[in-house]
Amino acid sequence: MFLGNKWAIKYFNDLIKNETLSHAYVFYGPQGVGKKSLALNISQKLLGALNSSPDIKIIDKGGEQIYISDIRDLKNFLYLTSFGKYKVAIINNAHNLNPEASNALLKVLEEPPGRSLTFLVTHLERALLPTIISRCQLIRFRPLGETEIFDYLVDEHKIKKEEALKAAKLARGSLGLAIDLASNFEEFKKNVSLLNELLKSGFARRFETAKEISAAPDSLKKVVKNWFIYAASLEGGEKLAKELLYLNNIISRPQFNHRLVFENFLAGL
Repeated sequence: MFLGNKWAIKYFNDLIKNETLSHAYVFYGPQGVGKKSLALNISQKLLGALNSSPDIKIIDKGGEQIYISDIRDLKNFLYLTSFGKYKVAIINNAHNLNPEASNALLKVLEEPPGRSLTFLVTHLERALLPTIISRCQLIRFRPLGETEIFDYLVDEHKIKKEEALKAAKLARGSLGLAIDLASNFEEFKKNVSLLNELLKSGFARRFETAKEISAAPDSLKKVVKNWFIYAASLEGGEKLAKELLYLNNIISRPQFNHRLVFENFLAGL
């Protein structure tokens, strides 16, 4: 089921029908609003079952950097003869392209192989090279409505109305985030309570917490994400939200000492 931005489905259905697809698109907008889902949906219409198609390549490394080796592999794939009408590439979180990878991708976009189709999916389009953006068609995805998200959580995921309402408000238009919040609402409330406790605690308690949470990287990322969502919902919480966004960016990079970074953040609360 595809919620919101349904104009995009109609737009691409018409392009497919008339065989007027461009060679590359940037899907940009908030997280969790269906950008990658639509890229996969279009690919399926062009190629059939994706899990058995040799004509699709997906680069999806989560929050990790995308390297030049990834783009070289992609280039080799795109220049192979297709089994069907199209060769399709999807680069999720394209903002994680490092400089070398970005330049390599630019060369591919400058001289795209015939019948190739590339989707760059991102919620940070400003991180892409302007020259890359200039060689793609831009498709902007907008946040979903709270009512739309609420109805989906209640009808499709059977979430209690009270929790669905809170999740829909906190998600700020992101269906993916709303689903995650509603499915783990007790954990979210626990993490929010911890933040409020730490705001009133001394350094000893804060450092003890940093040691406990940073021992499990996945737990640290989850806590920071929950704190950011909460801070972003608060009136006057912009400063804390920005600090948490920066913290989240740092702890997504393995080269940093996550415990030390987390301790410094807590010490400055």
